[in-house]
Amino acid sequence: MDTVVSKFGGSSVADAAQIRKVAEIVASDPQRRLVVVSAPGKRSKVDEKITDTLIACHALAAEEKDFRSRFAVIRDRYNEIAAELGVGSDLAPVLDEVEESIAGGATRDEVVSRGEYLGAHMIARFLGFEFADAADLIRFADSTTVDDDATDQLCQEKLAHGRFVIPGFYGAHVDGKIQLFTRGGSDITGSLVARAVGAVRYENWTDVSGLLSADPRVVDGPGPITEVSYHELRELAYLGAAVFHDEAVAPVASADIPINIRNTNDPGHPGTMILSRERQTNRRPGERTGVAGKTGFSGIVLRRSMLNKIANLPGKLANRLAEDRVPLQHLALGADSILMIVPSDALEKAGSVALSDLKELVPGAELEQVGPYALVGAAGDDLAIRPAVLGSVMNVLSENQIAVHFVCSGYSESSFIVAVDEDRYEDVVRAVYTATE
Repeated sequence: MDTVVSKFGGSSVADAAQIRKVAEIVASDPQRRLVVVSAPGKRSKVDEKITDTLIACHALAAEEKDFRSRFAVIRDRYNEIAAELGVGSDLAPVLDEVEESIAGGATRDEVVSRGEYLGAHMIARFLGFEFADAADLIRFADSTTVDDDATDQLCQEKLAHGRFVIPGFYGAHVDGKIQLFTRGGSDITGSLVARAVGAVRYENWTDVSGLLSADPRVVDGPGPITEVSYHELRELAYLGAAVFHDEAVAPVASADIPINIRNTNDPGHPGTMILSRERQTNRRPGERTGVAGKTGFSGIVLRRSMLNKIANLPGKLANRLAEDRVPLQHLALGADSILMIVPSDALEKAGSVALSDLKELVPGAELEQVGPYALVGAAGDDLAIRPAVLGSVMNVLSENQIAVHFVCSGYSESSFIVAVDEDRYEDVVRAVYTATE
């Protein structure tokens, strides 16, 4: 039987009512036999995230202080949900196990991963599925890299038959040491499992009915995105759209497995399909997919005659910034000047050291910090190489008296980026949205 991997985010498992919706969704399709879950999300603004509470528990335990009163908040939260689902007695030993592991000196990653671990145990019991620990499925080669071959083999061996609930957000090294993904990493877990078992579809269930073509807090009534390619999705995520964990795209894209973003609260809505361009059926040629952006950038300008003659200057500057933990986002080189765009917070944290280091590389150069800037862009099929698009964008920005400090078009044929004054961010998002319709 073909397998569908279904990942449910924190909002989808926040309480017993939401988990019952999950059960109905899973039961409606027998192909949904592998379920990946996040830790229960916040039910209201006053809730503390379970992950944050676990971080606090580990910090207290590491200082040999009382962590059990903080852990009691987690115990009460899970006990409340489990009791409503009728699986409270089954979960109690798992809660005890987690509490004692913290007392016994469990690593920070192991403690923080227990939100997903506990949730998966609870949901497995409610669904009548088996629990499969991600530590036995996802194998890390080092602190940042997944061992793909080992992960594929483990998943294929352990998940070939049966129905399983799998905690997201973590895996383990060969010695059993728990390793976390970055925040939101349950998406990655689901993607790795989907690739390993050759799933026909990877579903990502959340609290929105797919992706929108712009932030609805900025653009009134942005249209839905029905289909988007893997590459376009990564471009939108890079531009700043909170769409899907970008590291979760590569595993399924490499296996040409479609991703379907769906709404747990509106399961009848088809959501957004993320798939290869060749498999798309509802896209017009040259259609704009979405507009997104981010604030919080600064420009660093170096000026000196004949800068363009210095061998590998962009690479040297990027390496020096990296040494100071200032990631270089974009760079534009002219004959006598160079503009580097970097995150403002990283530059502020590095302080004057970063700027001094750059001047050392280019003796005699003048240096100026400019901004703050926002970066705004659009993604779509061949969007950046259609002559009318950028012309239309620049005309609209000019009409709105918006200065453009930097344009990036051509790195990717499917996206472009402009740097503008940060205080005009929302105006620019709306202008770019209108100009690319």
